[in-house]
Amino acid sequence: MDDLRHVVRPIVGLIGPTNLPKISTASGIPEVHYRDTAYRVGRVIAHSGAALAVVPDRGVALFGMQGYREAEGPWIVGLTPSGGPSESVATANCSNNATECNEIVGGFTWHHQHARICEMCNLLVCVGLSCGTLAEIAWTKWVGGPRILAMRNTLTALPKEILAETNITFVESVGDLAERMSSVLSRIPAS
Repeated sequence: MDDLRHVVRPIVGLIGPTNLPKISTASGIPEVHYRDTAYRVGRVIAHSGAALAVVPDRGVALFGMQGYREAEGPWIVGLTPSGGPSESVATANCSNNATECNEIVGGFTWHHQHARICEMCNLLVCVGLSCGTLAEIAWTKWVGGPRILAMRNTLTALPKEILAETNITFVESVGDLAERMSSVLSRIPAS
């Protein structure tokens, strides 16, 4: 299910919460920590030479896109779902922020977005948790991947039951992320 027109491979998806104030209050992790980590992760992805895939709504995705762009990442793919249940501002935000992407992938609903990002990416990097992020993680089981590198200091916990059925590696620092990504991406066959 790869109808993308870009040539940059591999594709790394950045997943995480959109409503950072709400998630920060719930987790006790400062909002600035999510923003800074997402920005720095975006830079790491750019330096890897991989394309970045995001749902350009708010929060982690936008801060990651900013870091990726400023580090001169080669290609941003924006997934822009429409229809189906979502927060009232999400579809409009995706449409507005799509101008920051090199390529837009649409034609699916918010219901299908979780599976779609899993199907198109060779690797996911997780910065923080939310209901949507947990759904994306869960969908990796049903579509057969991709592997997930989760920034440990941006989440409080993942249920053992989810860890048993998904391929998640916890990463301790952004510096460690670069090394882990390199190892994972080097094993992906060229397309």
